Amino acid sequence: MKRRRFLTALGISFAVLCVVGTIIATIVTRSGRSGFEKYTVRPATTQADETAQNNPDGTPKTKPASENAIDFRTLLKESEDVVGWLRISGTAVDYPVMFHEGDNNYYLRRDMYGHYSNAGSLFIEDYNEPDFTDPVTIIYGHHLASGEMFGKLQATYTNAETFKKCQEIIVYSSEKELHYKVFCAVPLDNSHILYYHDFNNELVYADYFDQMFQIRSLQAVFDENYKPQSGDRVLMLSTCYSTDYSRRFVVMAKLTDEYVYS
Repeated sequence: MKRRRFLTALGISFAVLCVVGTIIATIVTRSGRSGFEKYTVRPATTQADETAQNNPDGTPKTKPASENAIDFRTLLKESEDVVGWLRISGTAVDYPVMFHEGDNNYYLRRDMYGHYSNAGSLFIEDYNEPDFTDPVTIIYGHHLASGEMFGKLQATYTNAETFKKCQEIIVYSSEKELHYKVFCAVPLDNSHILYYHDFNNELVYADYFDQMFQIRSLQAVFDENYKPQSGDRVLMLSTCYSTDYSRRFVVMAKLTDEYVYS
């Protein structure tokens, strides 16, 4: 069950995430991409697979399990906390996504193996279910000067040209493959999005994304073609804002294709 913590506790994750980001901005990180290549069994997909078969009842398309780009059998033997793998086309973002029940700060300074790491890991909190089925799922990661983790999100998505080139986001799990299209990238305040907004409420959902498209900032980029509607599932990638660590930079993407491995 998703936890709802006190506000004093809620601020810890964000504060530590950004403070750590400032500390490690000038050092070489341990966890980066090094060693992750061994879990990759197929190259990154660049677009949805139009040949995949839809099920007659309208449920997600199916793909043979052999087409999973990530070796989850090996991966899950190394860490039971892995719930997915995040790839962004045109970028170096190609990392496991972690989830540690009962401790949302666990992966702030740990790699996927549980070892101390300044770079931490990409992770979701237990305000979300770990299967990416919520109306809105948020993945957190450090903003690193090295460009690792979410270090280049802001530079990539505040530029209209690279926004378009890197609009496809894929999340793999042991059971499915999720394709998203980025519809906005915006600077936000440091408030906890999932605490303050019940996205299961259709009115709250609609109002929130209407507000996102009203943001006026030189650091905000939008694509109206993929603006989410009620029933759409949204993925958010959240990291520190590079010039103001009391704020966040958030990339938002709508689920456009879902495949279940058979």
